[in-house]
Formats: sequence, structure tokens, C-alpha cells
Amino acid sequence: MGFDYTKLEALRLQSKDILKDQVASLKYFAYEYGFQHIVDDSKIKKISVSSTATCVLSLVATDKWRTDKPQTRALLKFLLPIKTSSKLEEDNPFTTAWILEAVTALEKGFSDPLDNEDIAEITRKEGILQTEIDKGNGGVCMGPYPPSAYLTQLVVRTLDKREKLTDTLKKAVYDWAWSELAKQLALIEAKSKAQDAFAVAYLVILVANLTPRSTISPEQSSILRFALKTFFRCQMKDGTWPLSRPLFHYPAFGNAYCYEYEMLTQLLQEDQIVDLLLEYLPNIRHAVKSVSNNVYRLGAGIRAWLSGHHPQLGKPESWATASVYHFFHVLDRVLAEAVRRELFKYIEKPLPSPGPPQFQEADFAKNTLDCYLHPGTESLKKFLWKEFVQPISAEADGVVRGVPFKVSTPRSAIFFGPPGTSKTKLAEEIAKFLGWPYLPIDPSLLLRNGMEGIQSEANTIFRMLEQTEGVVVLFDEFDELVRERESSRAEQPFSRLLTTAMLPKLASIHKLGTLVFLIATNNIAEFDLAISRQGRFDRVVQIMPPTYDAKMAYQNWGPDENLNIEAKFQELGVKINKKIKMCLEDLTFSECNSFAADLLDLSNPKAAINALNKHWKYCTLQRLVPKTHASKEEESTWKKRCQAEQGFITR
Repeated sequence: MGFDYTKLEALRLQSKDILKDQVASLKYFAYEYGFQHIVDDSKIKKISVSSTATCVLSLVATDKWRTDKPQTRALLKFLLPIKTSSKLEEDNPFTTAWILEAVTALEKGFSDPLDNEDIAEITRKEGILQTEIDKGNGGVCMGPYPPSAYLTQLVVRTLDKREKLTDTLKKAVYDWAWSELAKQLALIEAKSKAQDAFAVAYLVILVANLTPRSTISPEQSSILRFALKTFFRCQMKDGTWPLSRPLFHYPAFGNAYCYEYEMLTQLLQEDQIVDLLLEYLPNIRHAVKSVSNNVYRLGAGIRAWLSGHHPQLGKPESWATASVYHFFHVLDRVLAEAVRRELFKYIEKPLPSPGPPQFQEADFAKNTLDCYLHPGTESLKKFLWKEFVQPISAEADGVVRGVPFKVSTPRSAIFFGPPGTSKTKLAEEIAKFLGWPYLPIDPSLLLRNGMEGIQSEANTIFRMLEQTEGVVVLFDEFDELVRERESSRAEQPFSRLLTTAMLPKLASIHKLGTLVFLIATNNIAEFDLAISRQGRFDRVVQIMPPTYDAKMAYQNWGPDENLNIEAKFQELGVKINKKIKMCLEDLTFSECNSFAADLLDLSNPKAAINALNKHWKYCTLQRLVPKTHASKEEESTWKKRCQAEQGFITR
């Protein structure tokens, strides 16, 4: 990737610092319910169509659009009837596409409902854009200028967001874009005066978007890689790119050109090429340096930029400013993915590719047998769904888009209980349900560089976790790190150091609200009481063996996963009484599976009952709790200890 974690972290912190000023900076250009192009001393003020659309898209992308629904509807009512801007031809694809893209961003969730007249105008504008693609055989142009990759990508993305890009139109754009990409690459290789790096970038976006990953050929993959390499090779020493070929002509201003940060915003959002783009983070950092060096500071918390296309204006432009902020937002999303990959690499775990997120309660942990949260009462899975998984799931998509969990949303938990009760499995199921990668971390990672390197390793891992998003982290067997500071074990320097250091790190990750983290333990009684204070762990949940009913309903016991225990008991003539139910209830999943394997070969009820008694006698709940942790409690079985620990459960 050519970028170590330190550089990733620094670039991400810089992006976040700049994004803090987005709202105040765009507000500087606000006028009525829209935005001006520039702010000058003239008494003539008006809403700029394309500038307003760019500002809208920037604010919606960062979840910062705060205009109320009536005012938002007023803005859309203003924009929709407009047929031109800056004295361009009526119904031109540039103005039409920007209006429709702004409408698409705001009409659902941000605006009061539009009326039939508005809907009819939206349909008319969709038709205009569809016609532009059709008459240009896939490429979109304005006036005497030839079709441009910029205008084509603008129109395509607008129609695509509105689900109005038909298969016929996709095919036309696909053919034009691949052909045009080859032409533009040839012009650059030939050092032609007609070369245009911006065209290459927008064509890469088009072909990546229109060529499904499953159908792209090796030759096309090679062309994409070469195209990106060529594009970044054209980057100049100041971090920018040579001016694009003119796109069209503004009668009032002059020629229109592409703008680096508008283009980079679209490029960095293309999921199909994110793997390739990560290789060019050094180039993107160079572009960040350039835009950071050319900022206008117009007041406290107000930063603005100009495109440089029309020097006669001499003032910062709202659309250029909005483009820069949008760029930093999508860059932050790419950096978040890069950090996540770097974390898994550092932990020496492969980054999994989880499936799509689920949303229904029935899909949560459906392959995991249920147990009671309290004996004979509440279902653990129902409790976890209602009090933990569902609230997280409702906001998970926001986290992916860069919006942290709400302060009140639970996103951390302690899973405690006897060994073998699927605490790890439940953590995996939560990750699977959310569609997020699962990352188990155990204490051996802290010991990779010996005892003297423990604190350094802990600091590195938690520093990376603070910048990580969209991951379910399980701290497994971390009892030493959160042990009660008054216990005899905590007197050891190792335990005392880790306990003291762990608590603020957990609080910091919790406050950031960008991932889910869990601790799995067998020894909740010896945890430092401060660990469960609000701001560290939101839920403390006891995990017990599956219930008797869950075991009886399960059809896949035994080595061949084809045994139903209840049916086998009936076949053998075993009458299920209270004691048999109790014995089966005490068995963990793996212990019950071992019993089922023995049960397969038995032929009479007495042998079956003897086998069950034997498995129960040596099961986890009937074993004595190890005394290795210097507990003050008297010697006890796991079952008695679990009963005594039910008071630790919190909602």
C-alpha cells in the first residue's frame, strides 16, 4: 500500500480536523434556502443552481443537512422548474443532472412530500438525460463540444441513483466508455496536446461502475490498473493535475473545466476499484497537501476554496468549497477501510469478507441454540436482540457512512459464564448479522515481544482500534486485563499494569462509537468493578448451556449430525422425567453432542440413562471451579457459582 499506519492515522486526523468546519464554511455562502456561487459586495444576490446542488450533496453525504422539511421542500420547488443556469441552453444535461441529483438526495427523508406537478417535472428531466445518452451513443456532450467523460459520468450517476438507467443505456455508455478510455490512454502515451487526465479518471469511474466484478475480464482489469497508474502519473509536483479539456462554455464566465476535488470525490467512492486506489494513497496525500496550502480562511472556523478556472472572479466559490469538503469525507471513508485492513494485518488475521447485513430478528443467531438469561424465564437471544443487536443494527449503516453510534446506543458487552457455552460463537453471530468483520484478540498478542513489550503492544493495538470502524472485536480470555485491583492476583505487576491501562482505553473506544466490542470471560466475579461502569460496557450478560427445549428441538446431534435426542429416547423407551431434563439442561452444546454420539450405539433405556448420568457427572457445571485465581469464595461447582453470579447481569 506504500503507507504505514502512522501516515494513515495522520491523514485521517487531518481530514477530520478539516471536516469540523464544513457546516460553518458552507453557511458562509448560504442565501435564502440555497447557496450563492460567490460572496461579494454586490447587492445582487441569487441562488446558484449547480453551486446549491453541490453544497446539498456535500452536506447530505456527511449527515450535516439540517434544514427543516418545509424549507427543504421550498428549495426543491425552486430548483425543479429551472431549465437553465448561467445562460446555458435550456434543458442542458449539466443543469438538469445537478438539479435531479440534489432532488434525489433530499426528496426522501429531508423534505415534505412533493406534489404531482413536481413529480411530472422530475419525470421530464429524467427523460432529458436518457435522451442525451441515447443521441450521443453513450457519450454526453453540450453544444459544439465533443462528448466528455465528466458530463457522461454526471448523467449516468444521476440516472443510476434514480434507478432510471436502463440496460440499453448502460450498454451504450459501457461501449462508449471502454472505447474512449483506450483513446485517452493513447493520447497521454503519445504526449498529445489533446491529452486529458481528468477524462481518464472519469472513464475509469464509468467502466468500473458498469462492469460487474464477476464479468470483468483479465484484459479489462489490466486496462483499469494501467489507467489508474497513468492518471496518477499525470499528477504535477504541486499535487494537482493539468487543466482538463474544456467541457462547455459559460457565456458569462468562459470555459468550464473539471476540478480535482470534485473528480477525486467520485473516484474514491467507486467500490470496484478501492483495492487499486489504496496503492495511490501517497498521491492522494499529495493532493491533500495542495488543497490545504491553498485555503482561504474567512473567519473563525470558515475555510473556503476556489477552482482557479475563472481568475477574474478572484474569490472563493461555494461549489469548489463544497467539493473539497465532500472529498475529505470520502477520503475519510477510504482511510477507514485502509485502517481496518492495517489492523487485521497487524493482528496477523485475514480480513474476512462477511456477507450482507441482516435485519430480521429471526435471522439473528439462528444456528445457535438458545438458553435462559434467568433460569426458566427470559430467552437469551430475545434479550440480546432487543437490548443489544437490534439497536446496533439500526445504526450500523450510519457507521459505515461515517456517522458514529448515538451516545445512548449500546455497543459493548461482557459475556460471562462457564467454559464451553458459545460466548465466542455469539460474538461471531453478531458480526455475521451486522455484515461486519469479526476480530478476535487474545492476550498472546500483547506478549509477542516479551513481558517488556506488553504496554507498547497494548498501546499500538488500542491506538489502531480508536481509528477502526465497522468491526466486531472480541477480547477473549482477557481476565488479567480487567481483574479486580484488590485481588491477590492484581498485586502482580503484570495484572496491575494491564488493569490500570485497560480501563481508559476501553472508555475511549466506547466514546468514539465506531465499532462493537465484547469481552468473553469465565470469571466475572473477579473483574474490576470499574469495568462495568457506564461508558465502558453497556451490557453484562450471562451465557449458559442451551435449554432442554432447545436441545430437544435440535435435529442434528451426533457425528453425522442426524440424531434427534428426543426421538431416540422414545425409540429406546426412555421416559423423560425431571431428573433427565435437569441432566440434559446442564450439558453444554459440545457435551450434549458427545452424549448423542454415545447414544447412537445404545439399544436399551437403562444404558441410555447410565450414559446420560455419566456425561452429566463430568460436565462443566458439575465440576469444581478452579482455585487458581485466589478467589475468597469457598470451593464450589460451576453451577452454584453461576447461580450466585446472576446479579452481575445488567441491562
